[in-house]
Amino acid sequence: MRSNRIFLCVAVLMIAVLNHLSLCSAGWAKSPAPRFMIMIEEKNLGTYTVDEAEKVITAYLMANGMEVVDAELIKTNVDRDKALQVMNASPRSAAAMGLQFGADVVLIGKAISKGSADQIKDTSFRSYQASVSLKAIRTDTAEILAMENREAAKIHVDDMVGGSLAIREAASPLVRDLLPRMMAKLGRGGAGEPRKIQLVIGDVTQVWQVAALKQLLRERIPGTKDVVQRGFVSGVATFDVHCQGDSQSLAEELTLANPGPFRLKVLGVTPNKLDMKLVETGS
Repeated sequence: MRSNRIFLCVAVLMIAVLNHLSLCSAGWAKSPAPRFMIMIEEKNLGTYTVDEAEKVITAYLMANGMEVVDAELIKTNVDRDKALQVMNASPRSAAAMGLQFGADVVLIGKAISKGSADQIKDTSFRSYQASVSLKAIRTDTAEILAMENREAAKIHVDDMVGGSLAIREAASPLVRDLLPRMMAKLGRGGAGEPRKIQLVIGDVTQVWQVAALKQLLRERIPGTKDVVQRGFVSGVATFDVHCQGDSQSLAEELTLANPGPFRLKVLGVTPNKLDMKLVETGS
């Protein structure tokens, strides 16, 4: 009888633990996985074009439930060299290219491997060094989410194989460190964590309207944790809104709000950005 009670207590405890873990992971599960576009300029031994870093990064992202734009689809639709040149020009150029393929995040970078001139003493082996750099850019705001660089070395008898292995060795820890930082910046780091939404409001003509907008966000929009004004130029006010909800919820709350002298109209909504315009009441 005593053993039955002990078994029952253990079973109840296990169920409670499982329920707790399920609730903790719920915030992550509710957020759709971002879609990545990867464009890396890779040169083995400084000359031969390869895609070793891209393969390692793609495999890691997909293993962690992320969606990746098919590399063959990119090659079919754009000239890779020209696309890399455009995307490296500025974050906005990279973001614009990523949006064409429906990507939420663009990963652009370089991977280069070089071999030592001399063989290791009394062997046919050489040392191969690789450097891989990567920059993550959010496509809807052109914000740089994270940057990282890794170096690695491998020893091998074959130049091509040795250089490729060195690139893979550098790319693997790079993407492992980069992914959680990107997810945190995207506001998908786990349950209970506020996310940052860029709010852009046009047709703002007076400074008092900017102040009224900040007051509206801080005092009347549920779930708002912080509001940071990023700019007010040529009638456009830009804010970073840190809140518990998503951009769609924020759009609905602001549309239904009635500040009095003006109302807000939605122009566009993406997961991390909300575009609106101010409409003066009665105009």
